Amino acid sequence: MVSLLADLLDPGFRQAASVIIEVGAAKQDIGNLAPLVSAIEVQTSRLEAAGGTITIDDRRDEAGQWMGSDSGLFAPWEPIVISADFQTHTDEILRGFITALKPNYPQNGGEAKLTIEFMDESAAFNREHVREVWGTEDQPVTDRTIITELIKPLSLGMEAGPDGAASRALSQDGRPIQFMRERAKANGFELIFRRGSVYFGPKRLDGDPQAAIMVYAGDATNCLSFNVSEDGQKPDAVAFEIAPRDGGTDPVAVTVAPDEPLLGQVPTGAAGAGLGTPSVWKVKKEGDETEEEMTARAQGLANENAFKVMATGELDGTLYGHVLLPGLTVSVDGTGSRNGGLYYVDTVTHKFSPEGYRQGFQLIRNATGETDSVGAPPLNSVISAISSLF
Repeated sequence: MVSLLADLLDPGFRQAASVIIEVGAAKQDIGNLAPLVSAIEVQTSRLEAAGGTITIDDRRDEAGQWMGSDSGLFAPWEPIVISADFQTHTDEILRGFITALKPNYPQNGGEAKLTIEFMDESAAFNREHVREVWGTEDQPVTDRTIITELIKPLSLGMEAGPDGAASRALSQDGRPIQFMRERAKANGFELIFRRGSVYFGPKRLDGDPQAAIMVYAGDATNCLSFNVSEDGQKPDAVAFEIAPRDGGTDPVAVTVAPDEPLLGQVPTGAAGAGLGTPSVWKVKKEGDETEEEMTARAQGLANENAFKVMATGELDGTLYGHVLLPGLTVSVDGTGSRNGGLYYVDTVTHKFSPEGYRQGFQLIRNATGETDSVGAPPLNSVISAISSLF
């Protein structure tokens, strides 16, 4: 266990958080290398692979061996698990594989370092180019079935979710992780590898939110900074054209409005209601995608662009007492009636250093107004009126 914060907080107030690094199939603790760890950074995201670095201030022993580089603990493709230890409980931050070792030996040997790079378990599906045809005209295969089959070699679990599009003779020509992310994009889904499981599905806006982010809350404050911005130039809906079905010559325009539940009281699309014309962006067909796939992609874009509110900030990891997870909701308290309430966690960057344990976050939201529960889909007059313009 690496205790980087042990002397920073009054033990009588709260035990300082620490980090646990386990490597190899046996999950071996790094032992006497722990005091040499000078920094750990882990980036997690709902849309991209999680990864990070460990920096070790390497030293030579009496036999002339480097304690980190020559330890035999670290090698590419060795399993690795990074967890936060809050004394009363432990939360896993990332599990995956070491992907690179970068020892550095400057002129001053006392400044030698070993940097270890790692990624989540999705890295294992970026090693081989695969050509495969999924499904036939008579036996279409859903995207969930495809993803489940692709992750079998790692014996990962598959979290519950929708089936996604049904494909007929869908060609895969690339590395499995590229193909999986393409299928996620085609459905407007997220693809998250976390804690031995894979989530393939839409945003998880329901369920209980994570532990609250507390701003200006006296002794309960756990947030060091909180900043909000709202991008009014993102579109309120997405449109695309399809071939006429009844022998006509002109393509048929289809407009897709957001249909996800609101994380607040007032949808972000209501802000431009007084202008008379809603903001609608058009997308073009990609390759040979079907109308079903194009509709799903447009719906995903419409939903994603509805999250016009973004909040960034930093948590004191020890005071927060949990690992904030992307792809789930979190409540925010202390930022007022407009900017308080539920948000969706987009990214989290975990940093362990002699200065403490910090969690830098980026949150998104498709509405404003404080509320304790997820609201109904944004079927208001502003959004509904969009379809009448086409």
